[in-house]
Amino acid sequence: MSLFTKVGKKFEETKQSVIGSKQSTYVCHSCEEAVAEEYEHCPHCGEGPVELANNC
Repeated sequence: MSLFTKVGKKFEETKQSVIGSKQSTYVCHSCEEAVAEEYEHCPHCGEGPVELANNC
């Protein structure tokens, strides 16, 4: 296995572990889209606020 193949495989494993464990915990009150972090204005619709999903 070449160096680049090994590095690519390790990168993909790491990326998948991060993506798999990262869940949207915030939601926009206007469009109800889930987002990964809190924003003052929603990145989807531009309205606000974006708050923890548990607070909705």
